Amino acid sequence: MYHCFTIRRFRCFEELTLGDLARVNLIAGKNNVGKTALLEAIFLHCGGQNSELAIRVNTFRGMENVSVAQFPWGEPPWVSLFYRFDTLRDIEIEGQDHLGKARTLRIRSEPEPVVVMAPELKAPKSFYEATSAHRSILFESQQDGEKTTQRMSIDLTGVRIEGFSTPPFPAFFYGARTRLPCREQADLFSALEVQKKEQFVVRALQILEPRLERLLVASSGGQVMLHADVGTDTLVPLPLMGEGMVRIADFAVCLGNASDGVVLIDEFENGIHHSVLKKVWSAVAQAAREFNTQVFATTHSWECIVAAHEAFSESDEYDFRLHRLERSDGRICVITYDQKTLQAAIETGLEVR
Repeated sequence: MYHCFTIRRFRCFEELTLGDLARVNLIAGKNNVGKTALLEAIFLHCGGQNSELAIRVNTFRGMENVSVAQFPWGEPPWVSLFYRFDTLRDIEIEGQDHLGKARTLRIRSEPEPVVVMAPELKAPKSFYEATSAHRSILFESQQDGEKTTQRMSIDLTGVRIEGFSTPPFPAFFYGARTRLPCREQADLFSALEVQKKEQFVVRALQILEPRLERLLVASSGGQVMLHADVGTDTLVPLPLMGEGMVRIADFAVCLGNASDGVVLIDEFENGIHHSVLKKVWSAVAQAAREFNTQVFATTHSWECIVAAHEAFSESDEYDFRLHRLERSDGRICVITYDQKTLQAAIETGLEVR
């Protein structure tokens, strides 16, 4: 479990250190201050030296059509990961656990000289000459003095991924614009059934639909998906019960399948009515403790922050922190609120979103 996290030269962060991390962490702040980028940095670090993630994180922002330019002067898809798009300065992401052990991930874009002869293209002569193009990205992970590396290269026809490695621990990224495919949601639920822990998902969904008796995996129209038994004559495909039900089901199956790992949720409150947010946070707290999962979520909502604070205040343990990102003198910094300081901020109406 992360206790401290440092980011250098990634996305909008020149340098940021997030300390006093708890089991459940909520990230607040104005638009374009780096909340999603912070989740992406944690996700990359969780993946060790898996260089595929350099492209995958862009899909969380809706950039699904990834392509690689056919010419050496084209921009590779990972350039946006680097601070101010400066690929000459390495990215460093370091996470330290509660035992003091640290693991550092370095991401380097490596220029390689290439020569492209294309006289049929009526372009400036400089395009035909040797050019320094960033054509590969190197992931380097170091822990306890042991270093592992992974390279992803591009060529003139597309992306080539070499030698995927196993991440150090499980991690799920749940984006604000995405949801789990029906089949993946069903598979994750089935994995919990095997462990006889699927009732946690049912209890979480009963927050929104008290009539829910059970969940089953079934095929509808040739597609495998979760179905809900709400006491009617037929089972109801979960996607027909609204975005809130689907979203909470996604949260639950991710938490249950990330034992000893991390779940990252962008814009936690999306699709969830403010009146049930406190109960949802209570369910998240229970699952995070039961499965030993660390949670990082973002929000723009005052109601979401207050609901989380109240839910953890009423539980046996206040294993929750609010971290607010803000810009100061052109840099992004963080203010962390524990139970006492957050209570004072809420009582005085201090802006913590």
